[in-house]
Amino acid sequence: MQTNNTLAKAIRFALIGGASVSAMQMSVVSAAEADAGAKVERIAVTGSRIQRTDMETANPITVFNAEDIEKSGFSTVAEFLRTNAASGGFNESSTLSQAAGASSVGLKGFASDYTLILLNGRRLPKNSAGGIFTDVNQVPMAAVARIDILPDGASAIYGSDAVAGVINIITKTDFEGVALSAKYGAALEHNDGKELNVSVVAGASGEKTNILFTAEHFSRGAIQATDREFGRTAFIEGHPGGDGRSSWGIPGFTSINSALGEDGKRLDNAAKGEGSVPWSDCPENDVLSNGRCAYDFASLYQIQPETERQSLFTSITHEASDDLVIDGQFRYTRAYTLTSNAPAPGQVDVSQSPFLADFLRNDRYKDDAAKADEIIRLVEAGEAVVSVGRRYIDFPNRQKDNTNETFEAVVGMNYNIDDNWALDFDLGHSKLTNRQIGAAGQLLASNVADAFNDPESKLNPFIVNDCSSDELAEICRDLQAAIHRTGEYDVTFSSLVLNGLVGLELPGGEVGIATGVDMRKEKYQDRSDPATVNGEVIGGAGSNGGGKFDNIAGFLEVSLPLVENMELNLAVRHDKADWDLSDASDTTYSAKVSYRPIDDLLLRASYGTGFKAPNLSDLFTSTSAGVQRAIDTKLCQAAGNNPAHPDCKRVELNSKSGGNPELKPETSVSYNVGAVYQLTDELSFSLDYWSLKIEDVVGSLEIQEILDEEAKGNLTDLVVRNSEGRLTDSARQGYVKSNLQNLSEQSATGLIYDLQYNSEFSFGNLSANLHAEQFLTYKQQSSAVQPLCDDIADDAARKFRLNGSVTYQLDDIETSLNMRFLPGFNDYEKRNTAAKTCQLIGYYDVEYDEETGDVVNPGKPQHNAAYFQLDWTTAYYFADNNKLTFGIRNLLDRQPSFSAPNDWPFYSQGTYDNIGRFAYLQYDVKF
Repeated sequence: MQTNNTLAKAIRFALIGGASVSAMQMSVVSAAEADAGAKVERIAVTGSRIQRTDMETANPITVFNAEDIEKSGFSTVAEFLRTNAASGGFNESSTLSQAAGASSVGLKGFASDYTLILLNGRRLPKNSAGGIFTDVNQVPMAAVARIDILPDGASAIYGSDAVAGVINIITKTDFEGVALSAKYGAALEHNDGKELNVSVVAGASGEKTNILFTAEHFSRGAIQATDREFGRTAFIEGHPGGDGRSSWGIPGFTSINSALGEDGKRLDNAAKGEGSVPWSDCPENDVLSNGRCAYDFASLYQIQPETERQSLFTSITHEASDDLVIDGQFRYTRAYTLTSNAPAPGQVDVSQSPFLADFLRNDRYKDDAAKADEIIRLVEAGEAVVSVGRRYIDFPNRQKDNTNETFEAVVGMNYNIDDNWALDFDLGHSKLTNRQIGAAGQLLASNVADAFNDPESKLNPFIVNDCSSDELAEICRDLQAAIHRTGEYDVTFSSLVLNGLVGLELPGGEVGIATGVDMRKEKYQDRSDPATVNGEVIGGAGSNGGGKFDNIAGFLEVSLPLVENMELNLAVRHDKADWDLSDASDTTYSAKVSYRPIDDLLLRASYGTGFKAPNLSDLFTSTSAGVQRAIDTKLCQAAGNNPAHPDCKRVELNSKSGGNPELKPETSVSYNVGAVYQLTDELSFSLDYWSLKIEDVVGSLEIQEILDEEAKGNLTDLVVRNSEGRLTDSARQGYVKSNLQNLSEQSATGLIYDLQYNSEFSFGNLSANLHAEQFLTYKQQSSAVQPLCDDIADDAARKFRLNGSVTYQLDDIETSLNMRFLPGFNDYEKRNTAAKTCQLIGYYDVEYDEETGDVVNPGKPQHNAAYFQLDWTTAYYFADNNKLTFGIRNLLDRQPSFSAPNDWPFYSQGTYDNIGRFAYLQYDVKF
């Protein structure tokens, strides 16, 4: 048909224009060959891809429109993507997250920074608190028209980061009228986690101008850990992997050591070797051999924090002339989250405490008065030091006000030079600011020590003090510090693209071309208060960092309709990056071909190279202190490699890490082969095979690998032990150093299945879809010195994920069921890195040779059970432009799968939520 030919030519033209970010915003061009003088609206494309109809092309893509997103029942873009389209990344509600209120997502099981997130084809500013990543929560749900998921490498089109794929969020345009929406819901069992989402969308169009405005407010209530099955306790009695308790708690412990002499060595006296001992009221079964008392902290935590967001989005398009269209876009988002974590854990010197002598006589040495008197004498003479380690539950939870603000302004233009050529230009700036301010419970170690050692303060380090009493209220309040952290990430970008038809005819049609330049400047700063940076805050850590990154790229894309129904697309892009202390450049290529042998069958294939430039935090982050859970291999060997011994358990060990300005880009090669078949008018099916290999992966050596190597006499410079030979002291004198570098490689292959059905019956309309992603291989190595191991072959990772939906509509009622299925698999704690093999080591019943430390029995894995979630929505349309929707997320009230042994709350917070059955009611009206 002539109309289809016109559209085909326009889409082919749009495909060429997709070579740059700015070309994603398509305007009006002519398709003169098919219909002289007729003008066709050029469509928005992602990755130079034709939208999914019978016009499928070489790129596999999944498109979710606003209706699909609404039927899911989710209130944020991040939640929808994480459940329906992506894996990897983390949940904005993750406990202990350093980036509260923010969320990241990734594709193909790779980390989120291998997926490029775009808004209307433009890069978003990144979150710089708790690592640098793209925060999907900065996009307001009310403004979203659709989301394109391109699971294919696209660095030749977009440059850095488009390695595992591209997620392009497209906002609404050409809206006329006013639409109001209000949604309220809550988790049913405890009536908590309440959500309120209110939005307004307004648009107006004149003869030459269109204006769109959206505003959205979203709030969500807190969920206490004690109100969920997973999270209510850090100790699941009888479960081999159910002990996630902390060694910092109440009862606490006292540590007694002889003082240091002038030569810096310990004095030789009765205090030498006394070490750490828990307080006498620690239950016998909770006493750890390291001199501490196991503590269940779960009741002091939340599974989900209190949060609220406000968003504004405005766009304007003005047709200045028949050939010139000018557009602008403005966006502002503010997200506030109040986090509340358990009171601070820490250790301070109490040698001068007026309560010390009484404690030593009546607790630590209650059965040995002579020893108590000797220790007291040594302390008074300055020859011994006594410190207390505990959790300060006398004080409030560590609360922080976390505010993330995003601002963006973009202007652009499209100029039609003639019927065949167009020029696109845009210029924009965006900024994301993260602010964290301590609201309560932040304590400075030196101040707490001074208060405990001051006879007038009346604070007793050996009990839980009543800080609400008139006697202590002011003292406790003054000990709390107002810590702060501010991160800022700026992106300034511009692009200029010339695209058109060159006048050269091939058997399949006219050759199209797009060429242009991309420029952007990125800058970030991360600043914490001096006390936090210096490690003076009990139970806190922070660092300062900052840097900038400039990138300029030139690109060329050519569309070659070789024969009828076959098109070849070639692209090349050269990027040059400069981050002051170093620089790098990379050229990437792609080739894509689509062929339709018959009307109902499309065959497609693509090949491309890609790269990922080091992010600014990897380059410039200063040294920071933290903790990681691992087994101290050296101490475990000293304990005879006895798995039951506390020194052979995974515990929190001090670590220090930092950036490396000498990093180079990671590089990738990917290809895709697939087919789309229209089985009937109602049913279509697609199958795609993909492969992705990444080299020069940036990372740090695993802390466990470093400790395993240290026990063999290697990498000893990366392990700094304190005077007791340990890595667990709160003063962080013992720690493990992690160094960022281009270490290793990673690769994966898989299949993507997609089944679509849509039909009209006398009894209503029925539509359904089924989307499956299957891994065939998933190979990675923990470092360059380790072998490349296949997690799929070893049953150490999920082999597939499945999403589906069914919608039935009859007259004014529409009902949808959405399904998510994750199969079970066996999860292992680690590989046998000590032997440099792919042998998997389980979580349970692992046995080692007492003399050599070699693995005798690799033990048993943790089986992660399969997970099935079903969501239901029913909408009723009435009274012209009114809609009432009722829905239940997690209709079957499925709990997360136990998937994190000995690590509270015992499930992966990036994979599951822990809300339970959640019901909501939504009302929409349009005027």
